[in-house]
Amino acid sequence: MDKNSQEFKNLIYDLANGSLDLEHFPVAESKYVENEYEEGKLCNRLYSEMRDAYDRICVRLGKPDQEDRDVEIIIDSLLDIGKYLSMKMYDYGYFFSANKI
Repeated sequence: MDKNSQEFKNLIYDLANGSLDLEHFPVAESKYVENEYEEGKLCNRLYSEMRDAYDRICVRLGKPDQEDRDVEIIIDSLLDIGKYLSMKMYDYGYFFSANKI
């Protein structure tokens, strides 16, 4: 697989965010890419804080057992921005390492 292909970049991204079932579908790259959402890691802590804040907002909005559409849009948009920037950073890292600029 080309190390600059969208498929490879998605693989690295998915490994870093822990969305792959490595027990049933192991991939060699998992030896090098850590799941940043594992217990005790920064992303895990930040995600937990976000979920707690989300729950408090839903209670304040009178929807303790429901999702709020606007809050979901905010979260999804920020996640999409994060993924987009992650892919751009990968591209820049690949470019600068390959071109020795």
